[in-house]
Amino acid sequence: MRILHLSDALHPPVTGGTEVFIDRLLAAQARLPQPVQALWAAHADPGSDPPAADPGADRLLLPPVPPADRCRRLAMEAGGLPGFAALLDGFRPQVLHLHSWSDRCGLSHVLAARARGIRVVMTVHAPGFTCLQGSLRFRRRQVCDGRIDDRRCTDCRLVNGGVPAPLAALVACQNGWPLGPDSPGRLAHLLTARPLTAAFRRGWQRLLPEVAAFHVLARWSAEVLQRNGVPMERVHLVRSAGPVPLPPRPRPPRGAAPLRLVWWGRCAEVKGVHLLVEAIRRLPAELPLQLDLWGPGWDSPYGRRLQRRLDGDPRIRHRGCLPPADLLPRLAGYDLGLLPSLWPETGPLTLLEAFAAGLPVAGSDLGGIAELIGDHGGGVLLPPTPQAWRAFLAAIARGERPLPAPAGVVGRTVDTLARELQPLYAP
Repeated sequence: MRILHLSDALHPPVTGGTEVFIDRLLAAQARLPQPVQALWAAHADPGSDPPAADPGADRLLLPPVPPADRCRRLAMEAGGLPGFAALLDGFRPQVLHLHSWSDRCGLSHVLAARARGIRVVMTVHAPGFTCLQGSLRFRRRQVCDGRIDDRRCTDCRLVNGGVPAPLAALVACQNGWPLGPDSPGRLAHLLTARPLTAAFRRGWQRLLPEVAAFHVLARWSAEVLQRNGVPMERVHLVRSAGPVPLPPRPRPPRGAAPLRLVWWGRCAEVKGVHLLVEAIRRLPAELPLQLDLWGPGWDSPYGRRLQRRLDGDPRIRHRGCLPPADLLPRLAGYDLGLLPSLWPETGPLTLLEAFAAGLPVAGSDLGGIAELIGDHGGGVLLPPTPQAWRAFLAAIARGERPLPAPAGVVGRTVDTLARELQPLYAP
């Protein structure tokens, strides 16, 4: 069987959860009893530098996608597919497996594949598959049910872009007539926000009949698809897999040492790092704790704002990035992992890494974090607010509350994942 994986970026150089997932899946598919011939492709980002090295024999960087007009771009249509038709005709895949939803990996690619009789499978890796602003957080305040609604989604997107809420609510009720989505000027772009939301919804609706199987990584993600019209017989829950676990070992008692806390991952607002920073900065300075922060993304505006908040507080340290081979041994040396996500995670990979390292966690009571801890234990769930995290960390540091026990061996490998995905590829 020949499978073409398509996403927004390749690994390396991008090392997010989606890219790590595909990278490990390709290796596992090559180890199947009946090996799969898999190729991973992505269009180059026109705003990024050319890759420093060849991506590898099993992956291909295609030329950048030229942009379409605003409505087509929001419907995940491209202005052209340079190199993609030739790839389909040369590689001749039986399956196109989509891992992103954008103009670089979207409706135009699906229609080109379906015109050649190629089966399409889509993995829903993140909330942005059904959310224009990407996080499934209505007005950045509460988790949304994920149903695409022209008025509500327009309102939310405008508020997230800085438009005052009363004005956003008014704009979301009209279609911008006589202006069109490609009319010039900021006022035109504001007043035609709802037609763009409608284009996003129509693109999703055009996608649905073309996808033979939707692969979801969490139960909540299946429910969102159902709310958007996907028949449940085409939705398949296959959980992600973490790295090979470290050998079990007893965790030493804390004693009088400071509480060793760790957060790791991509520095982004939806990951909730600022909740931890605010919670710890409000704790008494004499409380014995130390928080280490690991991962990329600190050169973003959000990351730079956080860096300024860290200045002068020796309890919180940004430690840089960890090589993959060092991650689990390093995590195993901490007392507690912290996962304060503000959006509903689909995995998340970080929690699976904690399980593999034997590290107990405290995580937000949302999405995949809540599902995995509910299914396997290994942690405690908290509301995603600074107040809740502050109270929890104070109680742990003072010894008023015990550390949660780590999860047992979850025993789920990427080889298991590859085997469980095989039925989705079958015609």
